[in-house]
Amino acid sequence: MKIKNIYSTALYISVLAILCISGSGCKKAIQVGPSLVAANSSNAFSSNSAAQSVVSGIYTKMSSGSFFQGSAGVSLTMGLAADELINIGSSNSSLGTFYLNSYGPINPPPFWSEFYRQLFYCNTAINGISGSGAITDGVKKQLVGELKFLRAYIYFYAVNLYGTPPLTTTDDYTINNVLPNSTPDAIYKQIVQDLADAQAALADNVYVDASGNAVTDRIRPNKQVASAMLARVYLYLKDWKNAETQASSVISNANYTLVANLNQVFLRASKETLWALQPVSQLYLNTIDANFLIVNASYTIATQLPLNNNLVKAFETGDARLANWVGTFTTTTTPITTYYYANKYKVASLSSTIAVTEYPIVMRFAEQYLIRAEARAQQNNLSGAVADINMIRSRAGLPNSTANSQSNILDAVAHERQVELFSEWGHRWFDLKRTNKLDAVMSVVTPQKGGTWASFEQFMPIPPDDIRADPNLKQNPGYN
Repeated sequence: MKIKNIYSTALYISVLAILCISGSGCKKAIQVGPSLVAANSSNAFSSNSAAQSVVSGIYTKMSSGSFFQGSAGVSLTMGLAADELINIGSSNSSLGTFYLNSYGPINPPPFWSEFYRQLFYCNTAINGISGSGAITDGVKKQLVGELKFLRAYIYFYAVNLYGTPPLTTTDDYTINNVLPNSTPDAIYKQIVQDLADAQAALADNVYVDASGNAVTDRIRPNKQVASAMLARVYLYLKDWKNAETQASSVISNANYTLVANLNQVFLRASKETLWALQPVSQLYLNTIDANFLIVNASYTIATQLPLNNNLVKAFETGDARLANWVGTFTTTTTPITTYYYANKYKVASLSSTIAVTEYPIVMRFAEQYLIRAEARAQQNNLSGAVADINMIRSRAGLPNSTANSQSNILDAVAHERQVELFSEWGHRWFDLKRTNKLDAVMSVVTPQKGGTWASFEQFMPIPPDDIRADPNLKQNPGYN
């Protein structure tokens, strides 16, 4: 990895603390205030406020980072790669390569550099805060817990997108620059450990800000968020018992609920939100993704990403999610075309005087019911699994599921995941992968999109420059 070329010293971590000084363009972000951190690494962790500023800077970088939102974000790119979104712009664009599943080493996806940039931030801050004698124990515990959660979250996507990415918990570039590919087992072991540490360290049943004060916005992870992520990780590991246990701990918490009004699920104050990012865009956007997903006449159609008909057809008659989370737009020029589009977020853009009403929701309560349903079905608790499925279906205005065998119930869970979590964080792509259905689906869908599918495309290519710079790093099969 070319860590040295990007960040030759830990000095850069100090810059994170001043990313959101007033006037820097974070017009809708938390006002962190001027940092007390000087531009050298020895000052970055010299006090509670300095460390808090560094961690706030990391969140700001995440909120504006290419992986978390926008045209290079995982929701849009993997929605295009799967069967959720369509690209009506140039096939040679970065979005076009995902849509046609034609990404390769010549035009590698941008995730890799973003992952290791964010991991460098987290590792530097974890090690600096943990080793500082100037930070009080309570602040240290909370901040390190948050950072370990963030590191686990990033590695979860790294291992699922790349298969065998290098595993690093250090900020020493002399080590990072020669790391070999790791194994999924090793990476998942680190993910589980980090999430368990976060679960033990983070605020319980309350959300706090950088200073540890209770807040209403759910923009920093707490214990329940760590539990929810553990539930997802255990599901991917096929550890059904622990997946059910962790999901149940979240479901039983009165702070979260399935919001009855589907048009209020993605609002800033939604009680369905487990963890969200706070908008930091200079373009007066609630969410950057909505700017691409909402198809209307205000923008060039070629830059917007309507829904794939395969997804639209998956909704049952009477599904309120189709009525409330899917919009339509009909062009006025020939050829007249009607597009369906994701309308979970309702606001594509704002004026500078309108308050933010929507946050990008990273983790949502409904997923926990679907995790538990699948885990229960795999353990032959069929009635419990169906009960969880029906919680999701009832909110969507649908009758109870008629599934009555393990295989039928698992199919029902997969269907609910498809129509509940569409356009959110690549769930569809990863669900198809982890259930060994990706080849079967994409061998049909990719030709429909004008491309060709090969099984090795389930993993992304590693940037060739990083392979040349690291003698121990190997390219994923199929991309040599």
